[in-house]
Amino acid sequence: MKSALLPALLPALLALAAAAPASAQVGALGSPGDGPLDISANDLEVFDQENRVVYSGDVNAIRGTARLRADRIEVFFEPGGGTGFGAVQRMRATGDVFYVTATEIARADEGLYEIADERIVLIGDVVLTQGCNVSTGQRLTANLATGVSELAGATGEAGETRVRSVFFPDSEEEEGAEPVVREDCPVPEIPGDGPQPFEEG
Repeated sequence: MKSALLPALLPALLALAAAAPASAQVGALGSPGDGPLDISANDLEVFDQENRVVYSGDVNAIRGTARLRADRIEVFFEPGGGTGFGAVQRMRATGDVFYVTATEIARADEGLYEIADERIVLIGDVVLTQGCNVSTGQRLTANLATGVSELAGATGEAGETRVRSVFFPDSEEEEGAEPVVREDCPVPEIPGDGPQPFEEG
């Protein structure tokens, strides 16, 4: 897995993000790693001519250590040359979108996951959480391969939305001791029943 979403070295830099109207770099979302793409949902629609499959209803797409959760996920494939679909190109997620790893959770209204480029774009009321630390903005662009992410605000008729980060220090049992990671941090609630086990017919 790549570097964590909000690494320990960034708090001093990202504290300035609350006063900056444009954007701020953050540590990358965790890379999913290798492995098959496992998708579970309540319903499935296949569009052969469009090389597209639509999953709806508490959709969970899992690859390696990462999970993409949404109300609806469209999966776009490369043409299969007459033998079915080819490789997955990208996924478009809408409705209560969450990108979840073992150490971080990113929430948004919409998401686009470019599989080949290992790039995720999350749009709309983005909330990044790692432990007790939280960053908010309107658009998160994360390159999972290079470990570089950018969180941006937005400018519109309602005014300017700035990015903001709130950091909580780790507790220390005594002076000079190694920091103790807090375990009393609230965990964002992810809707739905979660991934479903595979059942052979």
